[in-house]
Amino acid sequence: MQLIWIYSHILLLGSLAMLILGVWMLYRRRTAVIVFFVLLVLSSAVYVFGYAMEITSQNHETIRFWSKIEYTTLPFIISLMILFILHFTMFDRKIPRIFIILPLLFSLTIMIVRQTNQFHQKYYTSIDFETFNNFTIMILGQGIWYRIFAGYNVLGILFSIFLISIYYTRVPHNTQKQYRILLIGAVLPLIPYIIYLTNIIPSGFDLMPFFLTISVYFLYIAVFRYNLFSLIPVGRARLVEMMTDAVIVLNYQNCVVDANPSARREFGREDVNPDGQNVLNVMPKLNPYLESGEQIKANNKTWKITRTTLFSTRGKTEGTLIVAHDITELERIAREDTLTGLLNRHSWDESVKIELLHLSRYYRYGSVIFIDLDHFKKINDSYGHSVGDKVLKTVGKTLKDVVRKPDYIGRYGGEEFVAFLPESSPDEAAEVAERMRVCLMEEIEIDNMDSLSITASFGVAGCQIENETKLEDLVNAADKALYRSKQSGRNQVTLDERALLKE
Repeated sequence: MQLIWIYSHILLLGSLAMLILGVWMLYRRRTAVIVFFVLLVLSSAVYVFGYAMEITSQNHETIRFWSKIEYTTLPFIISLMILFILHFTMFDRKIPRIFIILPLLFSLTIMIVRQTNQFHQKYYTSIDFETFNNFTIMILGQGIWYRIFAGYNVLGILFSIFLISIYYTRVPHNTQKQYRILLIGAVLPLIPYIIYLTNIIPSGFDLMPFFLTISVYFLYIAVFRYNLFSLIPVGRARLVEMMTDAVIVLNYQNCVVDANPSARREFGREDVNPDGQNVLNVMPKLNPYLESGEQIKANNKTWKITRTTLFSTRGKTEGTLIVAHDITELERIAREDTLTGLLNRHSWDESVKIELLHLSRYYRYGSVIFIDLDHFKKINDSYGHSVGDKVLKTVGKTLKDVVRKPDYIGRYGGEEFVAFLPESSPDEAAEVAERMRVCLMEEIEIDNMDSLSITASFGVAGCQIENETKLEDLVNAADKALYRSKQSGRNQVTLDERALLKE
């Protein structure tokens, strides 16, 4: 009898500790994983407390009462453990929602069947009482639903162990100790079933409350001593969810296993769940066959791909991790002159060379305008480089406003600017250059200073583009025309008169 009282008091203290732990955890943070774990802890607390009261009761009706209290939460404990493990290992994303709900529905069914047993005897076929060393216990006849529930509990525990074991093989070595502790916590509720099969304890005596209390203790160590919830995998999952980079995991059949919100927004639709579907059907903007380093355009953004093949522990290819990095801003910075916002020299050269290839197919015109500000050094010397920078910025905006959208305008260096006009003859380009010259002559106001008058000299060269036409030849011809503008008194447009640049 003394052992029974010791056992009951251990259970009472354990249930109280679990109650405090559950409330404290729910107060500190609320995530899906935490909520399921808290529900598991609180359900266990009610069950353990109910059993402690049952074994210390002598009245048959009181014992029946506490047995019913136990079964208000007992049917949900293993279901909540399964859901906790599913969310913790993030396997919940890989199965349909209905399979998340089914364990709870089954538990609800068990609870109803148990609480209404007096009407059908499908859970307990009989309820008798025996006295063992002045200790009254219930002797229960096992009905079909009792056996179903016992089998479900064993399978649920084994399933939880299986999920943790799989996840254990995927985590870094420095975090595996935490998962071993978590695994022990999942294994402990299985021990009472093994002991029950050996018949080494009296019939009607239940060790499950004790091992469940110890199980929660191990889970507590894994969760709080090692910050398991905060760091892995909850923190990692939260980080991926918040990333602006698009993260997509594909299986070997190119079906989406997981995709963060950025990937769904940029390459698919946020309101459509792509999980389990072929990536080409739900994310048509993404080419899953791109290799690392390649780029893709989507939603007016430039994305650089990092592709990683995912292998199983046996070295078999399981799928692919694709991370698309948004390099739109980096690309813009690399292409543009930071002061004026125009193309820099390298980007202008590369862009125009590509345009020349298009024009050469149809023998179309293309023309270059070379611009150099007159006496710009005097502005820097008289007003300072900060004013000179503001003048260059204003000039860049003026030139950009004059040209068409398909034209290429860039800063060539210092106070030199260059423009390429596709589908424009030299005469047409000279007219554009004249408009630029007139616009630049308008006085520029810089802060509170007196207005500045800016002039520029222009050189224009162009021809019908052929395969042999080189950009360097066009630029050199325009530069020579610009030199003649300077020699002739500046502030004028000079046209290179050669129809073709072949000498």
